[in-house]
Amino acid sequence: MSLLKDKTVLIVGLGLIGGSIARGLVARQACHRVLAVGRDEATLQAAKLDGNIHAYATDLATLAPEADLIMITVPTLSVRHVLEQLAGLVDERVIITDAASVKGNVVADARQILGTSARRFVPGHPIAGSERSGYVASRADLFEKRKVILTPLPVNDTLAVRTVMALWQNLGADLHAMSVERHDQVLAGTSHLPHLLAFTLVNTLVDSISQSDRVQQVFDYAAGGFADFSRIASSDPVMWRDIFLANTQATVDVLDAYVKSLQHARGLLLRGDGAALTREFARAKQVRDEFYQRFQGAGGQPSASQAGAADVLIARPGLSLQGGFRAPASPDTARQYLVDAAGRDAVSILQDIPEDMETLAFIQAMRESGVPVVGPEQGRVTVYGTATDTAVDDPNKNHRDSASAAPATALPADDLVVLALALAASAVPESRLMLSGVYAGADGNDHPLQILQQMGAALQPAGISLLEVAVNTSPLQGCELDFSGAATPGDAGTQDTATGQVLAYMVAGTFARGETRLRVAALPDNARVMHACQSWQELGADIDWQDNLITVKPSTLSPGTLQCQDDAEFTLLSTVLAQRATGQVELAGIGGFVARYPGLIEQLQHLGFGLNKVAQ
Repeated sequence: MSLLKDKTVLIVGLGLIGGSIARGLVARQACHRVLAVGRDEATLQAAKLDGNIHAYATDLATLAPEADLIMITVPTLSVRHVLEQLAGLVDERVIITDAASVKGNVVADARQILGTSARRFVPGHPIAGSERSGYVASRADLFEKRKVILTPLPVNDTLAVRTVMALWQNLGADLHAMSVERHDQVLAGTSHLPHLLAFTLVNTLVDSISQSDRVQQVFDYAAGGFADFSRIASSDPVMWRDIFLANTQATVDVLDAYVKSLQHARGLLLRGDGAALTREFARAKQVRDEFYQRFQGAGGQPSASQAGAADVLIARPGLSLQGGFRAPASPDTARQYLVDAAGRDAVSILQDIPEDMETLAFIQAMRESGVPVVGPEQGRVTVYGTATDTAVDDPNKNHRDSASAAPATALPADDLVVLALALAASAVPESRLMLSGVYAGADGNDHPLQILQQMGAALQPAGISLLEVAVNTSPLQGCELDFSGAATPGDAGTQDTATGQVLAYMVAGTFARGETRLRVAALPDNARVMHACQSWQELGADIDWQDNLITVKPSTLSPGTLQCQDDAEFTLLSTVLAQRATGQVELAGIGGFVARYPGLIEQLQHLGFGLNKVAQ
């Protein structure tokens, strides 16, 4: 049974958002009863006559005791007053949520006013407004396929979070979750600043261009662009006054950045720098076009073919590699930890979650299945897990207090990224990298860098569970390696790992003295390895594959182009090979790399890799 099915929902404030929630719940028969409280009795009567609410009142004390879930949809600065009233009217079993556009002030008020009962207050924000306002503008499908952002608190009760999720999912919303701080930063740029600009633009045109007695004259010549941009200036002034006052600092921060960009554009105009203007406009167009494609695709993530497939990565020899690096976990590892956290009766905090498309899609699928997941934000994810379905079977059960969430669990770094960087540091003169989060091995498993260490790599491990490993430049020695039993075609979770390690030690063989032989009898993805062999051979790598044996001899790449075919691991290891090349190597078709390892190009540049991504 749905968590919402037997609930009585009370909506405080029956405007556009509150009215649409009421209409949607009743139309879908999603809950037991819908009640409403507001100041305008005529609006409440109209909603009752429409059949969109079952009862109404003009004061909270009348209906609050009947509610199981209370949705506050009043203007942002009015939420505090509602919470003050509710504090003396409802007990701890009642779930409270809101739809305010700013979360920082609302959460601060909830913690102060509700005290320990804040564990049942789940903040939220539907991104589904309109320039129209009031109950008359509400509609049952307002939230269909529209984003709703929840900002659960660390103290939140899991049942409360899941119930609020159920409400929005019943309304057809696309649920997302992030921290309170992140929400206010993001919305300051994506929502609040555009409204501020729209209000200001209209007033600027009136004050600066039109004649004082003919204000509308300038608008007679406005084209569609002005209509599109200024549409949101028709929004409710009081609501937006509250939003800006509640989120002043975040809005001022992004406004300052915008003013700086405008000053830069002003300078380009005064200098008549057409080439620079073209570059700026083209960059904005590309970003906007990619956003529009995602928006039209019902909120999905761009495919690898969209994400950087048209770009070329220019790789050239590095002088030396220096610094510290902490790679996030691999997508396979992240998935295992996320599933485990979802099944635990606890609030789990996971650190070093990758933000690749595969992992983001998996997290979104967890939310769609009813599991509250916040993040990732800078690799940090919070999972509100539960081991059983007792929350559905017994909604009145006294669930555990989530106030004391466990400390963050650090995930092991992606083995292949660690191996690739260790290879590069070993091969590039005068390098020293400090790699953190390296999996030390357990239950008989080898250390991921053990083979490289056997080849003579200067590794200095330290630590107990997740190691910090220092890697210095060192000569490698060829050896014989057996990957014939690393994985079978049926081992879906290990196929990429096995192929990636084979590719990595092919690279190691080009750096090593003497021959390196790799036995690959049962390798699950021969086509990828064959592509790597042929591509690297064409640029001068001394690699030979006969039957089940790959033989690699010391060699360096010559300048040229490698077709990466969206193979993330091939691209990564080609950047390593290029650090010892005799010139510039162009890597084309890098979409899979950009999608699998977001932000890694910039991080490698910071460490000293010779890399530069250019759009074609």
